[in-house]
Amino acid sequence: MLTGRGYRRRVHHYEEPGQAHYLTFSCFHNQPFLKSDRACTWLCEAIAAARGKHQFDLWAWVFMPNHAHILLRPRDEISVGTILRAIKEPSSKRVTAWVRYHAPHFLPRMTDAQPSGRQTLRFWQPGGGYDRNIFSARELREKIDYIHRNPLRRQLVESPADWKWSSFAAWAHGVDKPLPIDRATLPPLTG
Repeated sequence: MLTGRGYRRRVHHYEEPGQAHYLTFSCFHNQPFLKSDRACTWLCEAIAAARGKHQFDLWAWVFMPNHAHILLRPRDEISVGTILRAIKEPSSKRVTAWVRYHAPHFLPRMTDAQPSGRQTLRFWQPGGGYDRNIFSARELREKIDYIHRNPLRRQLVESPADWKWSSFAAWAHGVDKPLPIDRATLPPLTG
């Protein structure tokens, strides 16, 4: 976040054991890289692999064309940064490898050119994205609703049920595809 005179203010992430986190991370330069089913499938696979490696509860998620929202609770002493790296790095590497081989004309859209002359291919915007701790059942319910209604608010669908890349079907109908949620660990959503 820029403040006066162009300085960046550091965003503080609070790693309190047992607290849920509402995470948002964006595609490089806010481009619609998650518009393809292929990229969304690979992101699902990266999240599933990250869950196997780093224990966390996944309570809600949605992939929009240019960003993703995830509501999770780390278990044990796993940091949110560790979880994000375990999700973002493999999905980025997989997409980048596919683009290099199958769609090299797309590479300029992924190129981050630094003033030093160094160039890096990016799928995700650098940094940790947005991380908000969730302190109450009311906030938890609000974030789940926000996540599921995001495609509707963006006028991509007429109903949250029409958006394939979200946990809405898991919540509404118990359908844990393409990515299951952890219902058993979710605290009561009243209060």
